[in-house]
Order: sequence, then structure tokens, then C-alpha cells
Amino acid sequence: MLPSSLHFLNQKTRSKFRIRVHLQIHTLKRFIEERMKHDMEIKNLKLYMENMRIMKENEKLKNKAKLLHQENHALLLELKKKNVKL
Repeated sequence: MLPSSLHFLNQKTRSKFRIRVHLQIHTLKRFIEERMKHDMEIKNLKLYMENMRIMKENEKLKNKAKLLHQENHALLLELKKKNVKL
């Protein structure tokens, strides 16, 4: 059913109007899809950056744990040399 304002227009004019409306809808859909793609790329980049930060922090913590383990091992050897029973 056509809106009453289009009822009086001839067939050719209505056809042009429909085509224009469909083109506008297509353009709007394309704009929305591009916007969503852009937003997803931004979110992906933010997640990548956060992941890299976490991996760097993890590496620092691993190195710290390794040093503490080595220090603990050295202290245990020192205690054994002094014949201290644990």
C-alpha cells in the first residue's frame, strides 16, 4: 500500500522514488556495516594491546620467580654446608 502522498504520482515517478529509497537503504546498510567493521577492528586492536601488556608482565613475573627460585636454592645449599637440619 502506498502512502497517500504517493498515490497521485504517476508510475514512472513512483518507480524512481522506490529506486531512490532502495538506494538510500543500501547506502545506509553499507555505512552501518563499515562502521561495525571499523568498531570491531578498534576492539581487536585494543584486545591485542592488552594481550601484549599481559604477556610482558607475565614474562617479568617468570623472571622474578626464576631469580627467587635460584636465591632459595642458593640459601638451601648454604644451610646444608653449615649442617643445619630442616
